[in-house]
Amino acid sequence: MVGTSSPQSSNPSSQIEAALWMIGSGVLFTMHVALGKLLSEDYNPGLLAFFRSAISLLWAMPFILRGSLRQFKTDKFGLIVLRSVFGTIGFLLSFYSISKDMGIPLAQFNAISFSRSLFIVVLAALLLKETVGIRRWVATGIGFVGVIVMVRPETGLDLGSLMALGSAVGFAGAIILVKSLSKDHSPLVLLTYANLLSAIFTLPFAFIYWKTPSTLMDISLIGGMALAGVLAQVCYITGMSKGDASFLSTVDYLRLPMTATADWLLFQEFPGPLVWLGAAIIVISTLYITFREARIARKRSPQMDHH
Repeated sequence: MVGTSSPQSSNPSSQIEAALWMIGSGVLFTMHVALGKLLSEDYNPGLLAFFRSAISLLWAMPFILRGSLRQFKTDKFGLIVLRSVFGTIGFLLSFYSISKDMGIPLAQFNAISFSRSLFIVVLAALLLKETVGIRRWVATGIGFVGVIVMVRPETGLDLGSLMALGSAVGFAGAIILVKSLSKDHSPLVLLTYANLLSAIFTLPFAFIYWKTPSTLMDISLIGGMALAGVLAQVCYITGMSKGDASFLSTVDYLRLPMTATADWLLFQEFPGPLVWLGAAIIVISTLYITFREARIARKRSPQMDHH
């Protein structure tokens, strides 16, 4: 949540702990997308999205059963469903964009995925009617220049990049709704609903493209992909709860060299210079937006305390 921090966030040791959680999230997310790309050689990306959601639900089941089922009672089920629609679109398009058929490198997908911060500004203005100042609009516009540099429309739009962009829009919508829903629901409740509903939404892909994993290796890789995805989310949420969002957003950009390394080691792919240039423009603009929001939030905080 941009501009928010926990009570411990001023403690340097808490910030270090939060950064380690965020780095862990980056490593696990890299494993998640790398395994997804690897498995897409033999499995349809839509089926992989179903496997991810259904198996993630199974991984979380011990934690769900340990608590009270009353915590899942909600009067905001419509928003939870909408959040899951956005999230499912994000996951489906992400799996398709990195699949062997579409073939964009993981690092390029990741670089485009950082544009979700820019879409959050636009969606917050459109959906939540948030007031967005001229500086944030300018920074957002500059960020979209970075997107155009990476997608390179003058050479013909490739479907993989467009899907990665659509995935960023989907995740931006999900993040905005999580900001609202997290006030009344725990992370476990939100993750459980997200995986349950995503499994239902991706069920048609399972029916159409079903393929039973026939080897122990495939079963292990699919289970590992789902587990890495769940743990990446848990690490991200835990990190954000322990440190300043403005500081942690910089740590999150370590995912870019992580996925570039995975690309090089596993697939012998490496993104070209325009991808790195576009990524740099996006990173600089989103960092400006994040730090500016954090500074504004800190200015507001003493005033709220005074009232």
